[in-house]
Amino acid sequence: MRRPMVALLIAIVAAGAQAQDGDPLVAIDLPTVGPQHNFGGWLEDALDDEDVRVRWRHFDELSAAGDAPACVVTWSDPERGTGQTKRLRGHIRAGGGFIYVVGEGRKHLRRARALLGPLDIDVRELDGGAGAAEWVDHPLTEGSRDLGAVTARASINGPGAMPLIRASGRQIAVAFDWGPLGRAVILDHSVLFDQLHETAPRPAVRDFLVAASLWTARVGEGAPELPEGPEPPERPDIPSIEELMGREAAGPIEHRNAVVDLPDDNKDDWPALRELLLAELERADIDVDEPEQREGQPLLDSDALEHAGLVVIGSGREADEVHWSEPLALGWFFNGGGRILAIPRAAGGTMARMVGFNELLTQLRIAVSLERDNGRAHLALHPITRGIRMPEDGLRMREGSQVWAPLTESLVTVRGRPAAVAWQLGEGRIVVIDGELLLKQRKQDEPYREMVTLLRHSIEWLLGEL
Repeated sequence: MRRPMVALLIAIVAAGAQAQDGDPLVAIDLPTVGPQHNFGGWLEDALDDEDVRVRWRHFDELSAAGDAPACVVTWSDPERGTGQTKRLRGHIRAGGGFIYVVGEGRKHLRRARALLGPLDIDVRELDGGAGAAEWVDHPLTEGSRDLGAVTARASINGPGAMPLIRASGRQIAVAFDWGPLGRAVILDHSVLFDQLHETAPRPAVRDFLVAASLWTARVGEGAPELPEGPEPPERPDIPSIEELMGREAAGPIEHRNAVVDLPDDNKDDWPALRELLLAELERADIDVDEPEQREGQPLLDSDALEHAGLVVIGSGREADEVHWSEPLALGWFFNGGGRILAIPRAAGGTMARMVGFNELLTQLRIAVSLERDNGRAHLALHPITRGIRMPEDGLRMREGSQVWAPLTESLVTVRGRPAAVAWQLGEGRIVVIDGELLLKQRKQDEPYREMVTLLRHSIEWLLGEL
């Protein structure tokens, strides 16, 4: 039976009056009809005795009212616009929790991919055959009853995915824990209901859904903190995540100079890339400093970065050429409001350089792999890509690098995989661009002007001018 709208509103007001202001807020952002409404209504009642507040209201409405939720419970929505999608991802970036149900049908699948793809979460369509669902050992699934048969429509995977439910060898419910950058539980809709239970989730998943809500809302855990670790010598303390997120939007850099660590050999088209990058830095009126490598000493150290406004790195050094303190120094630089432009490019006998490149970015939770297939490049919505016009069918690109970073915003995708991304945390900003995007492609006399403009806009954004 559907709950009348008046009764629903009364219940929301009553719940808000009785809840304590200090309890985490769980926002149920679901339609008020159909199975989504049944799921939300049941969850609202199930959380009534827990140490949370529950509001049945759109996420945007709660954010506008200044009542930021600790967890958002929502369902793939074909009508959800791009702006709403980006704001939901921003909720995760700010450390929020997320329970997301992938609905049935191609439209729901496409909407799920639009939201989750930039988080490096891969949602794939299944053939819909029935199969036995099984719990996977995890604290959220402990003590759960047998699930029985499901007709799964989507599998979910990605870096760091913790399986919760499998069916026919496919993961149809997973958890992600990005530490201070949020948590998520994502599940296919088939696990919620069966033929006997259509007005409330099947009994086997009820305790799990409550546990997932509390876990993603971090009930009883307090605010997340950055992991502790060694710091570069003679460095100030790294600011906390709360301090960083509380800062205003990034402004102009203090020092208009760039510390540049780019390959200076003739391998992997680096002469052309180097020429383009240095030309664009000169165009932006940025002074360039290229520190010399000293045997056994870090190239990017406190002296080199202390008065830098921008750091530009390319994949030019293998892991044994990267000093252990350099990733920490880059992390400190970024957390202190520094800007970083990272350009991966390797092939053939220089692939080991990518290990050193990824080593430099370890403190920023970003990695790059050489597994992107060739295909058509498409722009994503971002201030950096604003005003760039591309053919409707995209630009043909050779194979190259793919960026693995769950919380970045895509700038360019090839075959749906991120080839260029941007990220801001506090005043720190980083842009990673696959070097292949900036090179001449087959049957082209020069790099695509759209990609050169992307680089130019990226530098402007990093400098706080865009």
